Amino acid sequence: HGIHGIHGILKVKKTLSPARLVSLRARTTMSTLTGATRTAFLAFFASHIPITLCVDGQAFLPRSLYPTAIRDVLDWYTTTFADRLMQPPNYDVWFSSVVACEILFQLPFFVYAVYALLDPARVNGRGGFRSACLIYGSHTATTLVPILATIAADTETNRAQRATLFGFYLPYLIFPVWLVYIAVRNEDVFGGDHAKSKAA
Repeated sequence: HGIHGIHGILKVKKTLSPARLVSLRARTTMSTLTGATRTAFLAFFASHIPITLCVDGQAFLPRSLYPTAIRDVLDWYTTTFADRLMQPPNYDVWFSSVVACEILFQLPFFVYAVYALLDPARVNGRGGFRSACLIYGSHTATTLVPILATIAADTETNRAQRATLFGFYLPYLIFPVWLVYIAVRNEDVFGGDHAKSKAA
C-alpha cells in the first residue's frame, strides 16, 4: 500500500505543470504566515509601531507630548495630502476614539505580532496568537469602514486627493482582512510546520 501511495503522489506531480505547481505553492504561502506572506506581515506590523506612536497618536494624545519636529511631520502630511481626518487640532470624537483603540489595543498586538513573526517557533500558532489575529483583524477592518467612507464622501477634496488617501489607508484594511482569512482557514496560522516541531 505504501508503494502504491508513493506512485500515486509521483503520478499527480507529473501531471501538474511547473506553472500549476508554482501557483499551488503561492496559494499555500498566501494562506499561512509563511515565506513572503510572513515577511509582508512582519514589515506591516513593524512599520505600524512608529506610525501609531508618532503620527496617529496625535489625534488622541495631547500634541504637547510630541516634539516640534514630529508635529511638523503631521502638519506637512495633512497639508500635502489633504487628510482632513488627521488635521490638527480639532478631531472628530469618533475618529479620536478609533485612534484610542489603536493605541490601547492594537499597539500591544503589533509588538506581539513582530515578536511572533520574527521567530514563529516561539509562539503557538494554534493558541492565543491565532485568537489575537482574529480579534485584531476583525476589529481593525471594521474601523476602516467609516474612515474610508468619510474620505469618499468628503466634498472638500478632489478625486485625485481622495484616490491618494484611499491608497494610504487601504493597506490597513487589506492586511487585517487577510489576517482574518488566514486565521479562519487554518488551525495553525503558521501552516503547521512549527507546531509539528514543537510536538517533536
